[in-house]
Amino acid sequence: MQKPEIIKTVLLIVILLLPILSFCQYGKQVIDSMVVRSSDSVKTKKLTFNGYPYAFYTPETQAAIGAGGIFLFYTSNQSEGLRPSKVGFGAFYTTNKQYKFSVNPSIYFNSNKLVMHMPMSFGYAQDKFWGVGNETVETGTEEYFREDTGIQLEVQVPPLLFFSDRSGFILDYKHTAIVDRKDNQFLIDESVNGTQGGNLFGLGMNLIWDRRDNLFYPTSGHYQYIKFIAYTEPSDYTFTSFELDVRYFKSVFKKAVLASNLYIKSISGNAPFYELAALGGHQRMRGYFQGRYRDKNYMTLQTEYRQYFTKRLGFVAFGGIGDVSNEITDLSLNDLKFSFGGGLRYLFNKKEHVNLRMDIGFGPHGHTGIYFGIEEAF
Repeated sequence: MQKPEIIKTVLLIVILLLPILSFCQYGKQVIDSMVVRSSDSVKTKKLTFNGYPYAFYTPETQAAIGAGGIFLFYTSNQSEGLRPSKVGFGAFYTTNKQYKFSVNPSIYFNSNKLVMHMPMSFGYAQDKFWGVGNETVETGTEEYFREDTGIQLEVQVPPLLFFSDRSGFILDYKHTAIVDRKDNQFLIDESVNGTQGGNLFGLGMNLIWDRRDNLFYPTSGHYQYIKFIAYTEPSDYTFTSFELDVRYFKSVFKKAVLASNLYIKSISGNAPFYELAALGGHQRMRGYFQGRYRDKNYMTLQTEYRQYFTKRLGFVAFGGIGDVSNEITDLSLNDLKFSFGGGLRYLFNKKEHVNLRMDIGFGPHGHTGIYFGIEEAF
């Protein structure tokens, strides 16, 4: 993405932020009157809603317009320390005719002892595939079109066998259709697994340690998440997926937080190419197209400095390193990719500390991405 295009996109987003902020303030005043009261308790819990239109640019979508929002609520007025539940949703359409609809509920029950997540999405995307490995090159023929439908149910309960805060099970379904292979030689020659698309049915488990002081903007504490899913028959491809996500947060100055994140993903079996571990995206290694490098193993480490300079406005600065490899032991310090960048924050839900964010990430050799969304990257 050229610098003039970046400047134009940033100016467009800043201009759009003005009505967005007014919209958020108005929405908050209206919804503040919607109060859920318990008949046998003097406590009250407010149902809050924040909605916003947005425009953004990412390497994956190019320029896009859309709308999103988040409902925040509590499932009980009496549970001490109960975390807020949320239902986030969004939809966007891009200049290269992509679109996506998504709903992401996360519900907390019984003093956080029972948690349910059920993300759902449907979309049509102009994706790119450069091949497998950490040394793939640009050829100009990476584009192809795909359609995806996904739904995942994750239920977390108190641990039965492990000393974690919660453990749970996962049911996962994904359908991918390769709509148009374009001139992508890997897909035309069918030299990689997954060129026909297909259905995936997965069953898995997870372990969670969650000691963050806030769900949406932690200033202290840590979070560890381990997930394992096995995709077996009747799936069109049989493989396993393992993920480790470790996060640490610490207040360093007044209104300043230092956050760090280690993420590892490992795939074994005959996974389709689009399910291989992918470097890049809006959460990790920002600046790289998500999937610019793909392989069976992926490791990345990132850190982010977060600072408010008014009651509602803030900024972040971040940097990360990472790489992919066929074997986890093949990762080398000499071959690590890096990215860095910064962003702006607007605190549009002060009570629960939910931010609206815009980030710009950079990598070597012209890799650039602008990301706009709700909540922090990690």
